[in-house]
Amino acid sequence: MRVAAIVQNKGGVGKTTITKILAEYFAREGWRVLAIDLDAQCNLSRRFVCMEYDRSDPDGVLPPTHPDFDEKENSQWSGRSSSADIYFDGECYPYPTSWETLLALPGHGPKLRQIELVRADEVRSSVHNRLREFLSLGEVQEAFDLVLVDTAPAKGPLTVSAVRAATDLIIPTTLEPQPVEGLYGMLQLWRREQNTRDPARPLRIAAIQPNMVRQGVALHEGTLESLQRDEALASMLSPVILHQRVAFAETDHPEAKPTSLFDLASRNPARREVISFCQHIESQWRK
Repeated sequence: MRVAAIVQNKGGVGKTTITKILAEYFAREGWRVLAIDLDAQCNLSRRFVCMEYDRSDPDGVLPPTHPDFDEKENSQWSGRSSSADIYFDGECYPYPTSWETLLALPGHGPKLRQIELVRADEVRSSVHNRLREFLSLGEVQEAFDLVLVDTAPAKGPLTVSAVRAATDLIIPTTLEPQPVEGLYGMLQLWRREQNTRDPARPLRIAAIQPNMVRQGVALHEGTLESLQRDEALASMLSPVILHQRVAFAETDHPEAKPTSLFDLASRNPARREVISFCQHIESQWRK
């Protein structure tokens, strides 16, 4: 089973969009995919599940009652399942999505924020290892071919947990100073984790992915050239450029038609770019 964590220190670089794209692509290809949301904002969750809100908490995004929940048979369970339950030892039941082979484990905003505030060293160590332990369970290994983990824009306990559980990292970046600084911060985290790994089972970077690139903008073009010249990064830099396109935002709208970039016309440039990107990731995983 492959576990890909989509990580970046800086927000607004398209981690959730890229996670959604990969989840849809590989599900369409017949892979059994689990998408896990570890970001308390729960943006990925809202792409696949009809989330609910806690009126007492303005930031309280909650998963809905699970469609398989039966109160008579599960009197000890609230009926809500989330990625936070991995860390609280609760019930973990992924939710179905529009794709038969794609399941989602949505976030629970208040609980994920609580985990991020952990400070005690012994508890933090438990958080860091917990996702890896969960994904190592036999039933999880047998159920899925690919796990995609969307993370918060930080190097907090949950992001470290995702990196520790991953077989691969995908690092999106826009071509501006702060996101590039965030990219280098994630590379430091990668190197620290790499030093703890068995050389026979390294943590690979499947792609550093240029995203939301604007053609004709000198800053973007110059930054891309700089990354391409960096000998430490060049081999990890994706050859596919994802440009800033309205279609990416339009297909995220709940009433969008179509709801997926992959359902756009075959000549649509956004569709062609994301297919090229996903095929590049797939080729990396075949090596």
